[in-house]
Amino acid sequence: MASESPPVLFSARPPANLGLARASQAPEANALITQVVHGLAATLDDPESLPYLSELLGRQLGADACLLLSYHPATEIITYTYWHHQVPPAVWLLQAESPSSQADVQRQLALGLIHRVTSPDGDSNRSGSVESTLMDGISGLLQPNNQSLDWLAPIKSFQAIAIDAPADTQGCVLLLSQRHRFNHRLDPAVKAHVASAVAIALHQHHLQHQAQRHAEQRLYLNSLKEDFLSTLNHELRTPLTSMMLAIRMLRRPDLTPERAAMYLDILEQQCSQEINLVNDLLLLQTVDTKPPQPLLTTINLSQLLASVAAQDQGQFATAQLALRLDLPTHPVTLTTAVAPLTRVLQELLTNARKYASPQSTVTLTLNRLADQSVAIHLSNLGAEIQPNELPHIFDKFRRGHKATQNGIPGMGAGLALVKGLVKQIGGTITVASHPTPEGLWQTCFTLGLPTHRENS
Repeated sequence: MASESPPVLFSARPPANLGLARASQAPEANALITQVVHGLAATLDDPESLPYLSELLGRQLGADACLLLSYHPATEIITYTYWHHQVPPAVWLLQAESPSSQADVQRQLALGLIHRVTSPDGDSNRSGSVESTLMDGISGLLQPNNQSLDWLAPIKSFQAIAIDAPADTQGCVLLLSQRHRFNHRLDPAVKAHVASAVAIALHQHHLQHQAQRHAEQRLYLNSLKEDFLSTLNHELRTPLTSMMLAIRMLRRPDLTPERAAMYLDILEQQCSQEINLVNDLLLLQTVDTKPPQPLLTTINLSQLLASVAAQDQGQFATAQLALRLDLPTHPVTLTTAVAPLTRVLQELLTNARKYASPQSTVTLTLNRLADQSVAIHLSNLGAEIQPNELPHIFDKFRRGHKATQNGIPGMGAGLALVKGLVKQIGGTITVASHPTPEGLWQTCFTLGLPTHRENS
């Protein structure tokens, strides 16, 4: 908790090239700087420091509204907060990876406003009437926040302060007024001190945000580790338990030859399952750390798909599923690494078989695209993939909630292995899940492959 008399964090001295403030302005400027610095010091550990600072600056500098904008190039995160007397201030983040087209527009508007103020020929030393382009940029940035922007209509003048002191952050402060001009234009020395205080607040907010993200990532990784250990424990113990029971039964003196053969089959089957599990873990580790240079061969892709599908037809029939192939009548040749591609197709078919609803059809389709690349689509009908799980479906040892809930066997290595092998052969893999009128969800994996590759 902050003390009642928080310390001043830095000496509020203007840069040498700005000179001293005029004597008539010095007491007012010093009081303003002291107020801003003390307010900043009192809120450095508070996640709401930026909203507080925007209100403090707006009120102390005689504005009717105050907008704080910052851009962190390393993370490409844009942060903005604004204050006016009608709505309490809050902080918004614009992430670079946001898929929303609206967010893309907001990012461009925010970067435009920052560049307008911080560029050498920008508005950092201006104080004048608000232009329509400036107001359009501000309203476009704030419009998606679902708050009334009626307060923007009476704005007639502005003052701008560039925040470019820290090397890792760019930003600005926009002070907006309903009067045609501010009561006084801020002295350059005052602007420099305000910019320094805001830079500290922006840097502190960035550190807090990064710490929060790291904490969330640590919790996610811990959860992932616990799920993996639990799944691995089950996948390892189940075959071992079956093998131990089979060995004990084989020791019975009254065992008939038929039952002995049955238990030997169980031993062989469970031992193979254990070996495959270990091999998958080792292959996944190899793909991640030291990808081999695959041997390229020209093949007929339609024939390969038909061959892999034929090997799995029996397992699909046992699972009460139909496997349908939709292949072009003409040959589709492909220069690729056959072994990794075959393993990718096997894993995708296994995944579709495990998650498809009984009595449904799994469809394998091959298309040649306009750029002469090929696309393989594998779709099945089953349960929904939750939207929050879809981006992580190729993560190592990540299993969906439905898989764990429904007791579907596996440890979450198959699709991670697919992603690594697809990268090896120079392809792409995506997934989409959509509802159908029947009440099920259609999940479709799309494997994109170039038709020719050069040995590296």
